[in-house]
Amino acid sequence: MGVSVIPVPSAGGGGKIPKVASFKSSGTWTVPDGVTYAVAYVRGGGGASGYGGGGDGGSSSVAFSSTVTANGGFKCIIDGSSNQLLASRAGADNSGQGATITGSRVDISWNSSGSAFGGDGALITAGSTVTPGAGITVTVGAGGTAGTGGAAGGSGYVYIEYYE
Repeated sequence: MGVSVIPVPSAGGGGKIPKVASFKSSGTWTVPDGVTYAVAYVRGGGGASGYGGGGDGGSSSVAFSSTVTANGGFKCIIDGSSNQLLASRAGADNSGQGATITGSRVDISWNSSGSAFGGDGALITAGSTVTPGAGITVTVGAGGTAGTGGAAGGSGYVYIEYYE
């Protein structure tokens, strides 16, 4: 399931100590006893790059009282008939980064400098009241699938911060 709880150092004072549930894959967060409020940091998957294809990044979400969704990044498609591919780089896992591709000539309307990028996944931060013991559905978006000669986007992530 890929869930870990990371204690976050206190900023001082005698208050409660914040904790973070980290999701690198989809799963369920069970709200701990005594927790009534949480903040989610939600990043969608990054878009891929490639000749004539590739995929958009998947959306990540947390089902608080209303669902908080961060959309995945858009794919970057380049015209394989007029480009010389030099290198491609995938977005890092659990970063939401879009892929990059470099060529001696890249013909896309918004960037003719020789590089093209899949879009990064959106980052959304939202807080909500929660009920102790409740199961909160968490979805982590996949990175876009690489097109021919291209690279995949990085998968997204979800962090849930709460105080015990």
